[in-house]
Amino acid sequence: MTTAADRLWDELEGMGFEKEERPDGYLPGLPRDITELGDQALMVLYGQFVSWTAYAAMRLVEARANEKAARQNLNHSMATASLNASMEKTVSGRKAAAAADGQVQADEEKHVAALSLCEALEMVHKNAEARAAFCSRDLSRRQNSRDTESRSHRWGI
Repeated sequence: MTTAADRLWDELEGMGFEKEERPDGYLPGLPRDITELGDQALMVLYGQFVSWTAYAAMRLVEARANEKAARQNLNHSMATASLNASMEKTVSGRKAAAAADGQVQADEEKHVAALSLCEALEMVHKNAEARAAFCSRDLSRRQNSRDTESRSHRWGI
């Protein structure tokens, strides 16, 4: 079965974009003291965070597309169940009957799961992005301190 995310990627691939590959291993944590890492190790860690950020962003877009499709399916099954509950005389009675419908309940579970995945991926994406930014700041700090040192030696300050 083709998902909304699959259709989205088919369209994006037609524009020249490729899916991000899943990085190796798991999203790394930050070391207790980033200043203990050498420049090369810090750059590798930064690269890992950038890769995980891109991958999480891609998966988040997929999850959002699938959540919208799940919401649409839920709305459709709710409307169908409401129409089938025409023997109920009140609007609230039709809504209650529709909510008790097996298909509506199944679609609601799928929508809640899709929404939860979106929320979890938003958190993962923000965490990976924050970790990458933290490493980037330390890399910049190191480079700026070297520039200051080399300028002071060149100018005799």
